[in-house]
Amino acid sequence: MQTSSTENPVVTFLIDQSGILTLSGDCDLARLGLKRQVRTGESVFNLNHGEASIAAIVRRALGGEHVTTTVAVNGQTFSNSYAPLFDAGGKVKQVIGVSYDVTERKKKDEILRKSEFKLWMLFNSANDAIFTMDNKTFIDCNEATLRIFQCSKDQIVGQTPYRFSPPQQPDGRPSEEAAMEKINAALSGKPQFFEWRHIRYDGTPFDAEVSLNRLDLEDEIFIQAIVRDVSERKKAEEENRRLAMVANTTTNMVVLADGEGKIAWVNPAFTRITGYSLEEVKGKKPGSFLQGPATDGAIIALMREKLSKGTGFKDVEIINYNKDGKPYWVSIEVQPIYDRAGQVTQFIAIQSDITERKATQHALLERNEELVKINAELDRFVYSASHDLRAPIASLLGLIEVARLEKSLDNIENLLNMQKTSLLRLDRFIRDIVDHSRNMRLSVEPEAVNFEHIVHATFEQLQFMDNVNRLRKVINIKQAVKFYTSPTRLDIIFNNLISNAIKYADLRKEDPFLEITVSLNQAGAEIRVRDNGEGIPAESLPKIFDMFFRASGRGSGSGLGLYIVKEAIQKIGGNVQVRSEYGQGTEFVVEIPNLAGQR
Repeated sequence: MQTSSTENPVVTFLIDQSGILTLSGDCDLARLGLKRQVRTGESVFNLNHGEASIAAIVRRALGGEHVTTTVAVNGQTFSNSYAPLFDAGGKVKQVIGVSYDVTERKKKDEILRKSEFKLWMLFNSANDAIFTMDNKTFIDCNEATLRIFQCSKDQIVGQTPYRFSPPQQPDGRPSEEAAMEKINAALSGKPQFFEWRHIRYDGTPFDAEVSLNRLDLEDEIFIQAIVRDVSERKKAEEENRRLAMVANTTTNMVVLADGEGKIAWVNPAFTRITGYSLEEVKGKKPGSFLQGPATDGAIIALMREKLSKGTGFKDVEIINYNKDGKPYWVSIEVQPIYDRAGQVTQFIAIQSDITERKATQHALLERNEELVKINAELDRFVYSASHDLRAPIASLLGLIEVARLEKSLDNIENLLNMQKTSLLRLDRFIRDIVDHSRNMRLSVEPEAVNFEHIVHATFEQLQFMDNVNRLRKVINIKQAVKFYTSPTRLDIIFNNLISNAIKYADLRKEDPFLEITVSLNQAGAEIRVRDNGEGIPAESLPKIFDMFFRASGRGSGSGLGLYIVKEAIQKIGGNVQVRSEYGQGTEFVVEIPNLAGQR
């Protein structure tokens, strides 16, 4: 009965010149590579073609060659040795064979081989430089070491770490001294991890992270060193540090938001301008708390559309509101940040406070409109002034020539009165021009005013006008508060409104009157000048405040009076309304603010 292969880990056998096999005991001959048992006295040379390999091995051994084969049978592995035995004459007389069961050893060898392969793969496929050192020099390294240090293996093996370091480290310490300190600490069993300034083979410096660990292999002590090139990371960290410094010191507002537009970070300028801290706004969308009544809805829709599509925009101007509800203008630029898949992961927004610029633009626009208006007025003024100045002069010249020929004192008296009328007309026109110039040129400098004094002074100035004494004057002024405005312009307003009421009084009426009412409070004043004079035709009302417009055909004025009144009222921040019915009378209502706060 044959025994299994596992029961005989070692089997010896002899094969003579004829190929007859003699075993040391019973065993399964499959371990020798035979597919069937050899019968007693049967030569291995007579085996069929499928087993011819064993015959060839025996012939080689009989020829004087030592042959070793490996056979795997049913999950087991056998190592078979065929050695020639020589006689005294040096001829091979037999072959002695030994068959070993090496299954377990093979398994261990395979495990070890795979482990060594994995270590080799890890060693050579690592991105970090890995090398071994004795107490001061490199003795082996991986491929990454050659790539990082940009050298060949024979250029680094046998060298010291400080050969690949600058003379001094960034802290000023000599590299050789610092390196030996780290190496000695690792050799003593203390793992080392530190940052180091290395140089490549050509002397180019780079920053690295270094790990040193002691290795005990049999009776020898080594150091395993791992070097990671962190120069790109350091460069990125420095760039991020500089960007952070810029973001934290810039006067512009900087906002970082996630892919949904929710705030992740804001810089100090954002907090300073808006009044909101990062803790208050984190996780919120900016529009949810910065927009207000004056924020342009069309601009909001445009920004939302751009953000929903993951695209950026720039130079978008909009009104936002700070924490106290105060509006301010900003110019916004928003740019998306994409991941490698092309998806938006963040938005970065830079907002510039352009409130002052907008105020300047608004002032320039107003100034431009004012200049356009002034130019138009100047054109009309030149045209009208040439007529209104020359007409009285021409009249005077004519009257003078007539007076030269006149002998009657009565007629000469009439001519002198006519000359006086022309001179008064010219004087009134010049005074209107002066009032207009002062109103346009002088800045508003509020002073305390007494309305009652101003009204009485105006009547004193106009006491020589025709009809002034034939009007019933009603003055109602209640001033219990201090009122500040431009006294010069207030004089212009009262002078023109009162003189017009006197000039166009209707003396045919039973009780011609002029009523002046002034009501005041801390905020402002309301001035009413009412009469029952001629009134203003309805078709003329829209034009009475135009330059050089005369509503009455019998008027001798310049047509500047009410124009100057409106300009003066606007200069001090007020407004004027007029109600009139032709043949019944007119009422002017002037509202002006108290400028006490502008002193």
